[in-house]
Amino acid sequence: MYAVIDTETTGLTPAFHHRVAEVAVVLVDGQGRVEGEWSSLINPERDLGPQRIHGIRAVDAVRAPRFAEVAGHLVDLFRGRTLVAHNLPFDLTFLVAEFERLGLDFPVTHEVGLCTMTLSSDLLPGSGRSLGECCAAAGVPLEGWHAAAADTRATAGLLAHYLDRVGTPPPWQDVLDRSRALAWPEVPAQRFRTAPRPDDTTLPPPSGFMAGLVDHLPRDPASELADPYLAVLDQALAEHALAPGDSGVLAAVSRSLGFSAPDVVRMHRDYLGALARLATRERPLTDAEHGDLERVTAALGLEASDLEAALAGAAVPAVAAPFALKRDARVVFTGEMAEPHDAWARRAVDSGLTVLDGVTTEVDVVVAADAYTMSVKAKKARGYGIPVITVEEFARHLADRPGVSAPGTPPRATTTGRS
Repeated sequence: MYAVIDTETTGLTPAFHHRVAEVAVVLVDGQGRVEGEWSSLINPERDLGPQRIHGIRAVDAVRAPRFAEVAGHLVDLFRGRTLVAHNLPFDLTFLVAEFERLGLDFPVTHEVGLCTMTLSSDLLPGSGRSLGECCAAAGVPLEGWHAAAADTRATAGLLAHYLDRVGTPPPWQDVLDRSRALAWPEVPAQRFRTAPRPDDTTLPPPSGFMAGLVDHLPRDPASELADPYLAVLDQALAEHALAPGDSGVLAAVSRSLGFSAPDVVRMHRDYLGALARLATRERPLTDAEHGDLERVTAALGLEASDLEAALAGAAVPAVAAPFALKRDARVVFTGEMAEPHDAWARRAVDSGLTVLDGVTTEVDVVVAADAYTMSVKAKKARGYGIPVITVEEFARHLADRPGVSAPGTPPRATTTGRS
């Protein structure tokens, strides 16, 4: 039914001659059960690029099969199944390029496959783009970092979580039907020896200032390909994989996804603005952090004036007009309050508000136990520019609304979660 895939690559785009250096496949049935898996390092026939990120050593890659040798095996694994990946468009650009090198057409497009990152917008509301964020929201274990087999197993776990939520038939039944009908090229099978990744090459997740910001950046609803592009950007910035002169690499990635130059400038400015809001919300920037943002600005192909505008925009909420609660506002609660979330959710619903579990662009306000909370929900809200107010302030806004019970009244129904 499904072939869940992941690739590790020598860079961000085949347009700069980057190649696949590892590939993994987990076969999953219609109920989300694993039927089998396969993975191998791939000899990219070039330098391995940022080895500090993917951890693949040349001594291991040189003994691995070339992509041409495993192509027939991959086709056998893929034929009749729907391809699934976390950021499917990214993996597809590399698979398409590798097959083109062999003079073959790769028949899958992002419309005839499933992206667990894209699906998370509906099935894991409020989660970030990254595989780690989505796995945390779904309660799926992620063991390892930048190891194709580990990432693919985690993605298969996400798919199983989604299948459990949506039931049968899934809402993407048309994608399953189209996948079964794809005409795969006939690729002669070749003998090769699988080259598993050595256990000691798995690296820890990135850390530091930028890594601490990107998981809390807002999703971009502009198109179904905006988040896949920004996810590449998230990862590259968190891992310091972009230099000030790398805007051409990002341009190539964006072109491969069909974005125009104005689209990219808009996304980059919005992205920088969100970074600036997150970076300055809780304290002033240090000189080192400001330098990081300057390097990010240059890597995005933006000007110093764009960073100045982003930082100026980030300061606006401090002098903005007092918060006003809309009559039909959508509210999220976060933090441990004196009364349970259920009681406050019931009051909100009685007052005509809508209570949501996760933070998305549709949320109007996050109500927190502490004004300076650093909860995931609050950080995401700040990244989106959504107000975060205290429960005391929320109570004042509700005070004049009809039908609102007083604090201490037992809740009638469970409406929201607690986090």
